[in-house]
Amino acid sequence: MKLSKVLRTIDESIEQAIAEKVFPGAALWIGWRGGTLQCSAYGQTADKAYGSYVPQAVTTRTLYDLASLTKVMATTWAIMHLSERGLLQLDDTVARFIPAFGCDEWKKAVTIRHILTHTSGLPGPLPLYREYQQRERLLEAIYRQPLVFAPGSDLQYCDVGFLLLGEVVRVVSEIDLNEYTHRYLYEPLGMHDTLFNPSGPLLERVAPTEYAQWRGGLVHGVVHDENAWMVGAIAGHAGLFSTIEDVGRFCELLLNGGEYEGRRVLSEESVAMMTSLQRTDPYESFGLGWMLNRPSFMGRFASNETYGHTGFTGTSIVVVPKQRLAVALLSNRVCPTRHGPDIAPYRRQIADALARFLEDC
Repeated sequence: MKLSKVLRTIDESIEQAIAEKVFPGAALWIGWRGGTLQCSAYGQTADKAYGSYVPQAVTTRTLYDLASLTKVMATTWAIMHLSERGLLQLDDTVARFIPAFGCDEWKKAVTIRHILTHTSGLPGPLPLYREYQQRERLLEAIYRQPLVFAPGSDLQYCDVGFLLLGEVVRVVSEIDLNEYTHRYLYEPLGMHDTLFNPSGPLLERVAPTEYAQWRGGLVHGVVHDENAWMVGAIAGHAGLFSTIEDVGRFCELLLNGGEYEGRRVLSEESVAMMTSLQRTDPYESFGLGWMLNRPSFMGRFASNETYGHTGFTGTSIVVVPKQRLAVALLSNRVCPTRHGPDIAPYRRQIADALARFLEDC
């Protein structure tokens, strides 16, 4: 199959998703063998006008709420960078930096590595924002959470663990996650549109997420994740905003082993460690922060050598090192509601079209 036909097939899949109201618009980046195959924008930033908000055509400079891509594009990277600087070790306990967390014997044993591999024993989804509307109270509630299994003995995907890692970054570096990543990652790479809490002129380029009456209507320019919102929108598990152009730069950084256009921001060894198999069970495999072997969004590329991540708002990254290929999709599939059609089939269609092309090469 010719590359032009593959890219046309992918365009048609995204246009079909828009027609079926999976999302109002999206942006796509595909990188292969050191070059950009495609960097495209589709549809509108919202399905209709909401009060003073008027939808705009999506461009490659539209900012999207990345949701859980924050875990790998900010928090995991920051932890690995701090480790390289000798300011922490992956097998340090969380309680070393946040003593209040170590309130029982199991929790005293939870390490940074446990959280990065989702083996800490902390529970899964916790809607703490419903009860705790202040940053410190919500953090204290996390510190008090009983573990659901002994650290390292099982695996459960966990947001609040990464929220804690964001706090570890703040304690160790004495600056918050936003400032740390800006100073040591985004600014050196020219990722000027990647940040927490976008404001000022940037707001005009932010795609909204959900229409939530209890939050005052359309959520626009502030993080969609409610726990992140309650702690000030700078959190280790969610809150990062970016454009497809910037996410493409980050993907190139990964494919180049921590270097982008001559600027090295992480060692090749650290990139290899966080993107290789660290923990697996029959259903889920993890590196450090990164997901591996996930057919649900990687399609035919799924293997323990392929890594990526998804975000609840409709974002995803897939990296196939063997093929020197990366794919990033940004969308606001939660606009206007999180209860819309499933985005997973369209993620797989994009991956499978590229896989078929590479099989024929």
